[in-house]
Amino acid sequence: MPPIAGDDDGDPFTLDLPDQEELAIRARARLRSVQKTSSQRYRDDPYKFLTECVWTLDQASQQVRRFPDPDDVPCQCGLSCKNYIQHLVIRWRDEKRFLVPKSRRVLVSWTMVALHCWLARFFPGSTIAFVSRKQGLNDSEGAAEVVRRVKFIEEHLPADIEPLPFQYNFARLKYPTIGSEIIGVAQGADQLRQYTLTAIFADEMGYWELAHDTYSASIPTLEGGGRFTGVSSANPGFFKQAVFDSL
Repeated sequence: MPPIAGDDDGDPFTLDLPDQEELAIRARARLRSVQKTSSQRYRDDPYKFLTECVWTLDQASQQVRRFPDPDDVPCQCGLSCKNYIQHLVIRWRDEKRFLVPKSRRVLVSWTMVALHCWLARFFPGSTIAFVSRKQGLNDSEGAAEVVRRVKFIEEHLPADIEPLPFQYNFARLKYPTIGSEIIGVAQGADQLRQYTLTAIFADEMGYWELAHDTYSASIPTLEGGGRFTGVSSANPGFFKQAVFDSL
């Protein structure tokens, strides 16, 4: 058997192990090496994390699906985007204040959930708020349901990405080893003022009664270098005014 370890002086020695145990040790070592390399790759490119690691749940059919990587709708924005999803990822990465008017069933909400999952797991110490019109009475509605999507993503990550222990409770997901967490809260200024936040994701913001107050409460986060992301299907009100700079 070839040497597979060394003593304190750097001299190699041989572990006398059964063949199957040796193979298992070598396999685990190779896997850890792959995980470390791939994790750095995904940290550098959130689009690769989405398209190579993330699975989604179709809420209408309850089908589990790989995150799409369409290549038949090239973007004409000049940023070398291969499709509208990559365009969203690049703009989100570059813009700290980002509002997206969306159509239904084009995965904009899933995209933003996955991007904030990426932010939390690859940037230790992040505190991220998912904000909806209501927090929800259970994890199938409101902000709590959006947080549950992060749990779904984590539970379906491939083996070649470094695992990160997480703790999930109602409307909250923590990564205790790196000090990051994602919380789900309802709209309203007081909900956000009690936290020091890295990022805020406002889902279906066009339907909130307290959209203006919620956004105003996010200003300290933005002034501290954090980010605000809002998405919504079409509806008159504060969100529309903000999208078209008509406040």
